[in-house]
Amino acid sequence: MPQFDATKLTVQQMQTFCEVYRCGSYAEAARRLDTTSTTLWEQIRVLQRTYQATLFDRRGKKIVATPAAETLYKHLAPMLESIHSSFVCLHEQESGEPKEIRIVVGVRMMLEELDGPLQAFVRSYPSIRLRLMTADNQTAQQMVVENQADLALMIEPFREARLDGITIRRLYEIEYLAVISRRNSLSKRNRLTIKDLLRQPLVLGHPQTIVRREFNQWMVRSGCETEPQIRAETDNSAATIACVRAGLGVGIVAGLPSGWLVKSLTTKSLAKEMGKVYVVACTRTGYRAPDSIAGLLQTLSLIDQHRSI
Repeated sequence: MPQFDATKLTVQQMQTFCEVYRCGSYAEAARRLDTTSTTLWEQIRVLQRTYQATLFDRRGKKIVATPAAETLYKHLAPMLESIHSSFVCLHEQESGEPKEIRIVVGVRMMLEELDGPLQAFVRSYPSIRLRLMTADNQTAQQMVVENQADLALMIEPFREARLDGITIRRLYEIEYLAVISRRNSLSKRNRLTIKDLLRQPLVLGHPQTIVRREFNQWMVRSGCETEPQIRAETDNSAATIACVRAGLGVGIVAGLPSGWLVKSLTTKSLAKEMGKVYVVACTRTGYRAPDSIAGLLQTLSLIDQHRSI
């Protein structure tokens, strides 16, 4: 077995490698790191000699990560994030609090579930500025991986839709729901099935959303051959609910049966057919949350208890 000298590895080389790997481009990585492509290329050459492995192949004007690079990224990215977290945690310990926390969250969640936790956070950390952004699951994960956000709050993604470098923690359970106008005769039924809904015009998330994928999987599992009448597609549950209120059809969402957005509508649980769904926190693998973020996550994890009181 060849001999390796880990003392030759620098944090700068780790950062360069991870950024080039994520970007798939020396030029883009150089732009993000505010340096030159030549500088990054030289650092990658040194890293390849250190590990005695080829990390990137050039194909025309593009570079492609090798299997060795994929393995190395899974090891180095968490280490690099842990080093970065050490600065944040020590800063909070020494000076009290970080200046800003960046959170990316779904639109419906922002409107229905975060008011209490955010109020509690502001009371505990009045000097911390919150930067709140909204995005779909895939974009939110990408923002966390690229360090554009410290934390993402979202519906738990399917395993194959999770990005490398992401760690997921379940916070609380929500439900798959049918959302119906009170003028619709279905609203008076005690219980509904998805087959009942297939006779109605539907408002669903687009095919890449979690709710739509679960709906499609139910169609396959049940062997149902009825073609759904899709009146509108949206990219988030808040937009689906707005479409139902506008009279476009019956919606299927993941949310709270007594949420603020559905107060003028009727909801029916689809949990028996579509299963469970969770809100999760996504952070970079290796990231150690400072006390302020850990406190926010603890408050969010208690939402289930507050709903049952």
